[in-house]
Amino acid sequence: MTNLQKYASRSVKRTSHRTFQARVVIECMGMLGLLCGTVCAADSIDLDVNTPAIERLKAASAGRAELVAQNKDYGYVGEGQDGLLKVRTLVGIKLSEKKSVEDLVEAENTDRRALYRELLNAHKLGESEAGKVMGLAAARRRKEAAPGHWVERLSDGKWALARDLKE
Repeated sequence: MTNLQKYASRSVKRTSHRTFQARVVIECMGMLGLLCGTVCAADSIDLDVNTPAIERLKAASAGRAELVAQNKDYGYVGEGQDGLLKVRTLVGIKLSEKKSVEDLVEAENTDRRALYRELLNAHKLGESEAGKVMGLAAARRRKEAAPGHWVERLSDGKWALARDLKE
């Protein structure tokens, strides 16, 4: 190999290495921008925003709040990691009461899903952002859960008492 060929070979390697480095830097900057956009978007979602539709949904949920709290006290239902109310156990209750607990959970979750959609609309966000809204709502519900109420752990989805959470 002549000196010219060696130089040309090193020059190509340097150029391709520099090009590779530049591409990596550009891709990393893009990923950081996406990450920042995701975090910034989550920070800008106000769960307390009010519209007439949101107020109606909150009122409907408030009408069930006492019954939901009683079922949480008994340990039959708990807060899911996805921002929805979930049946935890129905052991020890009558068949007729099981149906009313399941109906309560279904009614509450129907309104919660509608609330999350209305929050997306209020913030002019697409359906692809629903997970962020639900995640923020779930985090708030976990934080506000009474110590004796059950919540799903984020780490493994298993049930834990709110007082025992370290997340």
